[in-house]
Amino acid sequence: MIEKKVMNFVQKHHMLEKGDRVVAGVSGGADSVCLLFMLLEIKRELAIDIHVVHVNHKLRREADSEAAYVEELCEKFNIPFTLVEADVKELAERMRICVEEAGRNARYEAFYRVSEQQGGAKIAVAHNQNDCCETFLFNLFRGSSLKGLSGIAPVRDEVIRPLLCLERCEIEEFLDKNGIKYCIDGTNLEDNYTRNKIRHHILDAAVREINPAAAAHINEACEKINEAYSFIDEAAEAAFKECASLSERGIHIDSARYGALHPAVQGCVLMKALENASGSAKNLEGVHIAQVKELFQKQCGRRISLPYQICAERGYTGVLLYKTDENGMARTLPVEYAFTRADNERLLKGERVRVSLGDGKNLVFSVKNVVSEEDKKNIPQKKYTKWLDYDKISDSIVVRTRKEGDYLTIDAACGEIRRKTLKKYFTDNKVPAKMRSEICLVAEKSHILWVIGERISSFYKVGAATKRILELELEAGSPAADLCIRKGEK
Repeated sequence: MIEKKVMNFVQKHHMLEKGDRVVAGVSGGADSVCLLFMLLEIKRELAIDIHVVHVNHKLRREADSEAAYVEELCEKFNIPFTLVEADVKELAERMRICVEEAGRNARYEAFYRVSEQQGGAKIAVAHNQNDCCETFLFNLFRGSSLKGLSGIAPVRDEVIRPLLCLERCEIEEFLDKNGIKYCIDGTNLEDNYTRNKIRHHILDAAVREINPAAAAHINEACEKINEAYSFIDEAAEAAFKECASLSERGIHIDSARYGALHPAVQGCVLMKALENASGSAKNLEGVHIAQVKELFQKQCGRRISLPYQICAERGYTGVLLYKTDENGMARTLPVEYAFTRADNERLLKGERVRVSLGDGKNLVFSVKNVVSEEDKKNIPQKKYTKWLDYDKISDSIVVRTRKEGDYLTIDAACGEIRRKTLKKYFTDNKVPAKMRSEICLVAEKSHILWVIGERISSFYKVGAATKRILELELEAGSPAADLCIRKGEK
């Protein structure tokens, strides 16, 4: 029985606990309908609360009937239902991205928004083993780092994938056997997308003609690669701190220290350096790692161009990664600084921690204990001084520029609290694209505490329960124009 198989998988990866709230993304297709029925089975044992979200992409004639079918299912099982309509085609044109990516962004934006409305519910999506295999093969053919070959993670932050233990044929067999209807998306049968070509002509052929268990074996390989990557990534994190130094010029990788590393760690160190320099891991591939690796063997002065207007240049003592402008000229690269345990201890002792942002600018951190309610009423209204609830910060504070997946928590006009991607925040506030990678941020993982010079995340606001206040102050002789958002600038 696949119900037991899914339950064991959920327990193995600690996806759900008794009484958890779950937002389930249900499109009406076979995978997501199966996900809903699996969650209903889990509900019997763990008493979870389920809330279904359906996103109508407005791309196909069948979209309205699919939404109606999902709503009908929810009514049948007395499940709360939220319908979100998104003009994905218009969104893709406006954001200059493909329709597939725009649809994914719209779905997750809806899931996160409803999750926050539900008090931080977990988000269940319906990826299965075949999806994981397609991702593996797609990344393999494209030229990926080791991380890209680890497939799809069963758990990523609040997102859980209970069906990753099932093959697509098991899902369809379960639905057919139990007479459960589901919608068929005709676009999945076409070869317009690369993933569909992999699904129809490569993975299916492997299952039919090489080994019926091909999908299961690829998933097992992904799990082993993920375990190996986790081990190497820990080593790479320590190695990066040893051989890379950050300054206003960019990120310098010392050739002697880099050369002493194991080759497997070298690649991960270079990926970390590129991610830090560019602010995003997207579009960074194995070929770019190889190009930088080769640069260590070249003579001084040789340079290569990389995505995100990053230039890598061979120097006397190593390789320097730095940002360039539209004319290829070097630009100042803001420093990334992650708080250490010692930094937090200093804050709790009443000391100040000062982080240099370059050009004579410093960001000063300090912690104040709340003595009375009057303390909370004296919140500074200055543009370059902000107060946050220190106890809401559970991970390391990082001062950096933007990265893929960054978001803020926003108070909407109707009083609801919702998540907004940093990319959308920049777009809504008309921040010029050329400035976005230069704006300094204070972050906890992907959650932005403060866009320096602008707004703070609503989640970290000082409130009635605040006991300790984190004060952030930009210390500079003049306003840091390159760090702030200048609305409407072209």
